[in-house]
Amino acid sequence: MDPVTDARALVEEMFPGALYAFVGGSVLTGRRTSTSDLDVVVVLDGLDTPYRESLRWRGWPVELYLHSETSLHAYLDKDFGMRRPSLARMCAEGAVLADRTGGRASDLQSALGERLAEGPGGLTPDQAEQARYVLSDLLDDLAGVADAGEEAFIRWEVAQEAARTALGVGRRWQGGGGKWLLRELRAHDPGLAAELLAAHDDSVRLAAVASGVLERAGGRLWEGCRAEGDPFHQPLRHVPAGELTGDTAQSSGMRRLAAISGATAGSTRLWMGQTHVAPATRSSDHHHGASETAIYVVSGTPAFVFLEDSKEVRIEAGPGDYVYVPPYVPHREENPDPSKEAVVVIARSTQEAIVVNLPGLAG
Repeated sequence: MDPVTDARALVEEMFPGALYAFVGGSVLTGRRTSTSDLDVVVVLDGLDTPYRESLRWRGWPVELYLHSETSLHAYLDKDFGMRRPSLARMCAEGAVLADRTGGRASDLQSALGERLAEGPGGLTPDQAEQARYVLSDLLDDLAGVADAGEEAFIRWEVAQEAARTALGVGRRWQGGGGKWLLRELRAHDPGLAAELLAAHDDSVRLAAVASGVLERAGGRLWEGCRAEGDPFHQPLRHVPAGELTGDTAQSSGMRRLAAISGATAGSTRLWMGQTHVAPATRSSDHHHGASETAIYVVSGTPAFVFLEDSKEVRIEAGPGDYVYVPPYVPHREENPDPSKEAVVVIARSTQEAIVVNLPGLAG
């Protein structure tokens, strides 16, 4: 059985209108086994809800990952942020099964390949300290354990944390769990991978190997480790009405003014400001990434438009009304009033104004 031929037939039969699709995973490599899945990523125009489905096709176990372009990029960003870009590898290192967009599939492969090659960057000081603390604490547990069952479980945790710490210090991706963690470690440091496997059933030997990893990360860290900070005694920040700034992301058809942000007030998880929509104007279609957005209508009669079951839905709002926009939902603001500007106050769950302009509400 040829995995690419069979995966392409699956996409052509089940998703004939797909924008593009990939097949990836172990099945395309020398690590293929009798139980390897066809990992198939399918991108559909206007898919409301991304989903994953397991099925069988021509004797293959298949894992389907269904996305719109908007949700695909959201999931890719999330995986990169976790240092576990499994979906990115499926797309970048897989085979293109279909592309009805004139090349967006291959463009995405190139962009993801470059991002994967760059690596995740080094650990932040807080991440490095946390990794050292966790591994040090596990080694103390291993040294003092008296129960054989607990010892077996602690050994497995030590091996995994040692692998994650080595990959973090080495500025390498961590993959998912299980076999992918081992594969990433073997690619980065095959000697260490072999040592951890050989020492897995020998607590003394495993502790020595893990201690070597700790030395690379800066040494043991437990006694004296202190996470401190005083979130209770910080000054309030006043941003007068006349000091709002337009130095924030914009969409055509509207004007955004930042009030509370990292730049203006030092906020880390919150952004707040105003949006002005001119008379008889509509914004471009857009979404706000991972941000949740809350909107309060100050004046005018703005409308908020989004898709539900592939149909446009309009929320007609007025002064005093509130509107909630979930993360990654494509939408637009309109002001149907021919003579009066619409003004709203916006609060988002990220301190910066994330605006991703789109060609349409389908994403």
